[in-house]
Amino acid sequence: MSDDVTPNADSVEFGAATEDDLDRIAALFFADMVDLGQQPDQGKLREVTSEVLADRRASTVLRVARTRDEGLVVGVILANTVLSIKFPGKALWIEELYVAPGWRQLGIGRRLVEHLLAWGVENDYRGVELEAYRMNTAASILYRSLGFRRLARERYSYDLADLEDSAS
Repeated sequence: MSDDVTPNADSVEFGAATEDDLDRIAALFFADMVDLGQQPDQGKLREVTSEVLADRRASTVLRVARTRDEGLVVGVILANTVLSIKFPGKALWIEELYVAPGWRQLGIGRRLVEHLLAWGVENDYRGVELEAYRMNTAASILYRSLGFRRLARERYSYDLADLEDSAS
């Protein structure tokens, strides 16, 4: 499988990820984290990707955009199941949406989100939430054009490894 495939939205299909996609999905996750200024551990990203692929309880949903001829994964969306008070019931939290740089502006991200939304409806989910970085204009335009509404809230995170480090 090579990255020398000519970008063309008509040559892409969408569906569930398979074990064969592991290394390419982990590489896309890694590229996204690097783009965001993070310094991810490639081995740990591969491990968590493997766990997601093995998750048979459907607490995670992993879908890919793959070239028909080469089978090259060029986009990925990962959502986690949460119990929502807001929606009330099962909801999806979009953790990751990433399209390889050479494949952007072809509607692949939109189609990945649409594929996830359709899957959510078919599986009795009540809503979808996500976050996008403030300066990510393309993401903001995409989500708003699909009917997502901006929420007036701030999101915080805490890395539990920081707590472990301070305890030692």
